[in-house]
Amino acid sequence: MALTDGREAGDQDWLDVLGKVARAGVYGVASTGIYCDFGCPSRTPLRKNLRIFAAAEQAEAAGYRRCRRCARRGVPAWTEVSP
Repeated sequence: MALTDGREAGDQDWLDVLGKVARAGVYGVASTGIYCDFGCPSRTPLRKNLRIFAAAEQAEAAGYRRCRRCARRGVPAWTEVSP
């Protein structure tokens, strides 16, 4: 599986994934084809496999599916906030 849409994870993105910080946006894991909300309690992926999306719809359009842990928590996927 070679999912590569989205942008590469920057330093702050990586720190937020490591710290399980809840924030706007979602991250995809290219090796699994799954996307998670920031703050998801799932295992931390390798940084090289991370792809960052502003909204869940973008991740789904790129072929990623929602993490079951995120879906089970009943929290809607973060979406981009309009200014």
